[in-house]
Amino acid sequence: MVEIITKEFVLMGGTVDVVELERAKTQLMSMLMMNLESRPVIFEDVGRQVLATHSRKLPHELCTLIRNVKPEDIKRVASKMLRGNPAVAALGNLADLPSYEHIHVALSSRDGRLPKTYRLFR
Repeated sequence: MVEIITKEFVLMGGTVDVVELERAKTQLMSMLMMNLESRPVIFEDVGRQVLATHSRKLPHELCTLIRNVKPEDIKRVASKMLRGNPAVAALGNLADLPSYEHIHVALSSRDGRLPKTYRLFR
């Protein structure tokens, strides 16, 4: 599972499929609008935004921000995340969890692969 996650992070730093990005933006905007149909969710949203930013963006403003996301933005953010040190949290049996160093190496590689010791199919 860790290798799948590291591969996906590394792939985000590469080429972004425009069709997939548009689908994801549409899905995010529809989820946002559906969630904001409930008063308790609206109150929670207002509280969270005001605490975090000292202001509130209206749903149409958020949708505009989402619509304006470009493939270059995804690539830039993913690349910045990959340059930093990863934060790792795990729960359950950790016997097969790769070491922090191996996860860091995988995220720094071109393909996101862990060392061979962690692969099911070598």
